[in-house]
Order: sequence, then structure tokens, then C-alpha cells
Amino acid sequence: MTGPYRANAVGRQARRAARRFLAALALVAAASTILPAKLGAQQPGTAPATVGRPLLPPDLESYIPKGMKLYDLPGLAIGVVFDGQLVYSKGFGVRSRASGGAVDTHTLFQIGSTTKAFLATTLAIMVDRGKLNWDDRVVDLDPEFQLQDPWVTREFRVFDLLAQRSGLPSYANDTVGMLGADETAMIRSLRYVTPVTSFRAGFTYTNITHLEADRIVAKADGLPDWNAVLRKELFDPLGMKDSSNTAAAIEAAPNHAQGHLWAPSPRSSPTTSVAPATSTPMSRMSRNGSGSSSTMAASAM
Repeated sequence: MTGPYRANAVGRQARRAARRFLAALALVAAASTILPAKLGAQQPGTAPATVGRPLLPPDLESYIPKGMKLYDLPGLAIGVVFDGQLVYSKGFGVRSRASGGAVDTHTLFQIGSTTKAFLATTLAIMVDRGKLNWDDRVVDLDPEFQLQDPWVTREFRVFDLLAQRSGLPSYANDTVGMLGADETAMIRSLRYVTPVTSFRAGFTYTNITHLEADRIVAKADGLPDWNAVLRKELFDPLGMKDSSNTAAAIEAAPNHAQGHLWAPSPRSSPTTSVAPATSTPMSRMSRNGSGSSSTMAASAM
């Protein structure tokens, strides 16, 4: 394997390794044991260990920098929430390899496709209010929706928009957005995509179906777009004043982390988007060369 094919393979391996490290980090936080205070001492940066509160692993703050070095991560922030309370938060590393700047608990990070969970939550809110049903047919809510197969078009339900089992190829027509097409054109383009599996027969990761979901949520909530839904239903009620979902807002925030492009040698470097960011929750990828979509940022505190 040579040339760009080898580089792509190496890049995929690096991304998988980074995801494994971050997943392990999440498990460390999630698996913090509930123990009486007498069984462990307070660690730097942690809340006091008391009865009924998590005792964090004593080597947590040495484990994180080792993992960052191993997977070439410039910076990260971690927050541990237990029983509705923030019991630990700390920043590690720098916001940018080019300009430095220490990461702290208020540093904004672009959180990529994690924002699909925000979309699912807003859908669930509409279902709870009786404005939608999970098994509503999409064409009943949006007659313009169409896939290549007429039967699949008719049977495609609201829950299918998020379930990643549409039968479409992975990342179906994402490049249409990268070339500058708007939301309507991207959704319309799905009718020309040939399925690679039977409907609901296998997992294939798609983004444009989430564009359709955001339209349905906004219509149900009587708002112009999903960004307005996000602000009304989640950001404002939860006091998420620093969080945002536009590239412009993130760039304007003085304490934000820059995206970095991994390279096998010598190390990752700061990068910018290769495609224009839109104001939609298509794939939630950050503007670090990953794709074209809405960009959401959040902090650890």
C-alpha cells in the first residue's frame, strides 16, 4: 500500500486509536467507585471524597497526559458529573499547537457528531409533548422526502432518520454539502442514491437523514430551524450560555480550542475547514477538515 492510500489507512488507524483513548477516559470517569471517604484520599483537582460520592482513580491525572502523548492530542478537558453535580473538572494541554494557550474547564471544544444526541433529545421532547410520534411516516410530515425505492420512501419513519439502518451507503452524498449545496439540495439528492443493503438490514452511518430530522423537529416546535429549537429547548433551560452551534460563534470566543490534523510525522498541526460550515445539525463534525456541517462547542464546566 503506497501513496495516498497508505496515508488514508494510517490516518484511519490514528483516529481509531484516539477514539479508543477517549472512550477509555470516559469509562474511567463512568466507572468511578462509590466509596466512603476513609477508603481514599482527595486527589488534586477533585472534589472531596465523601460518603455517596465517587472516589476518582488516584492515577487519573497522570494517566491523561500519558494518553495525550501516546495519541498526539494537543489538549482536552474532562468533567465528571455524579448525581447531577460536577465533582471533578480540569483542563490539560494547549488550545492550539500554533499559538498555545492553556486548556481550562471553560475552553470550548467542537464536539462533532456528539451533537446527534442533542437532535435525538429534541425529537424526544416533541414526542413527549404529543407533537410527533416515533413511528410517524416521514412523507406524511414532509411530502418532499423521497428515496430511490418507493416502498422504503413510504415506510421510512421518524425513528429511522436517526437509526443508521436506512440501507444507504455510509456517508451517503456528504460530498454534496462539501461542494456547497444547501440543505434542501442535500436532502433531495438522497433520491438518486442506490442502497447497499435492504432497508433496516444493517448499520450504515449517514448524516443527511439528520438534516431531514432537524426540519421535522423545527416544524413541530413552530420554529424556523433546528438551531432555534436547540437554543429554546436545551441551551437556555440548562444555562448553557457558553455553548454555541455556529462556526462564527466558536471563532469569536477567545477561549476555544482549534482543530488539529493528525499526521504520522512529526505531529498534529492546527487546521481549518476544507468545506463551508452550514447552520444545520447534519453530521456535527468540527471544522477541522472533517466535513461540512453545523459546528457545536461545549466546555467541561
